[in-house]
Amino acid sequence: MKILYVLGFLPPYVTREIEAMAAMGHTVSVLLPEEKRGSQTADFWSSISRDPLGNSVTVSRSLKFEYLTCPGKRLAGPFLRSLRFLKALANSLQESEFRYFIIASNAIRNMNPAEKPEIVHAHFAHDSAYIARIIASILGIPYSVTTHATDIFVPKCKTRLLRVLTDASIVFTISRYNLNYLNAHYSSSWNIVVAKLGLDAERLPERKTPSTPPLIICTASGLVSKKGIPVLIQAMRILFKRNMDCRLIVIGSDPSGVALQKFKGDNADINVDFVGVLTSKETLDLVSRASVFALPCIEAENGDKDGIPVAIMEAMGMGLPCISTEVSGIPELIENGISGLLVKPESPEELADAIASLLNDTELADRLGREGRKKVLACHSPESLANTMTNSFRQVISS
Repeated sequence: MKILYVLGFLPPYVTREIEAMAAMGHTVSVLLPEEKRGSQTADFWSSISRDPLGNSVTVSRSLKFEYLTCPGKRLAGPFLRSLRFLKALANSLQESEFRYFIIASNAIRNMNPAEKPEIVHAHFAHDSAYIARIIASILGIPYSVTTHATDIFVPKCKTRLLRVLTDASIVFTISRYNLNYLNAHYSSSWNIVVAKLGLDAERLPERKTPSTPPLIICTASGLVSKKGIPVLIQAMRILFKRNMDCRLIVIGSDPSGVALQKFKGDNADINVDFVGVLTSKETLDLVSRASVFALPCIEAENGDKDGIPVAIMEAMGMGLPCISTEVSGIPELIENGISGLLVKPESPEELADAIASLLNDTELADRLGREGRKKVLACHSPESLANTMTNSFRQVISS
């Protein structure tokens, strides 16, 4: 099967998915935005995540996201070269998606006709999915999209989101919570498939002997509100007042670095380190040395919230005891008291108590770590994800 991924950025979990699809024998092509031009988010993730590997994977950083914001006169040449796609052009003008059409048509012109894909797939139901939908329409093939969190909880444009979801042959989503959310807030008529993100736990670093003093790790790649970092900071202040000897490291940064600098400046008086952006390998190596992993997710004021954070999956996959909150699909990953601990969102007191319980009870921490790893191994393998997607793709293509 020939699959074209159209992506606005490339996080590690999508890299793993692509490699698993290639390992099944599929021919996979990946389109990404041009480097250092028009996509701050793509550049941010490019510094963290490697490209997919494999003889049957081709990566091209040729999507001209700069066309979304450049002056209109810059589009004159690309527009003239796109006139052979008149039907798609007319549709894009009617739907106010002209700039997305220009990016899509430019991508198609650069494709080898002999390597025409059988299906187009996008992650996140926003810019990359708008482009994927137009590419699929021009090529006359089906497309699918994986929905995650922000893209459906706080869509940039609900009208475009509905187009993407309605026209998709398959709407994948990462949790049962998301499936119920889509049915309740949008439509129950779509072909929605739960496809849990995959994690190759056997390739994660081996968990190290916890450091002294105990180290609490939080990985919050974008430092956005929904990660609940201020709640975690408050919990640490409570623990320090109780004279608990421990240290917190927060990994991650916002693309501009403004939030990172503010967190550093506001918390210079306590034993908390904001280390900024690390590569995926560096992050996992640091997490493997922790005593506890904590990510106290919340629902942000604008309604945004996490889906199932991959950072928690990775920590659980290494056997770390994990603490998070009862938000969105997280309880599908962490069963409270069995494979980790869940606390109420925005409750630093509960969070501090949960951290203290794991630091004071190594038997409990080890048991939760073991059960968490079992959960990830059983429910979140890349092979299981690839099988789910392959079966869905085959049904669509054959029909």
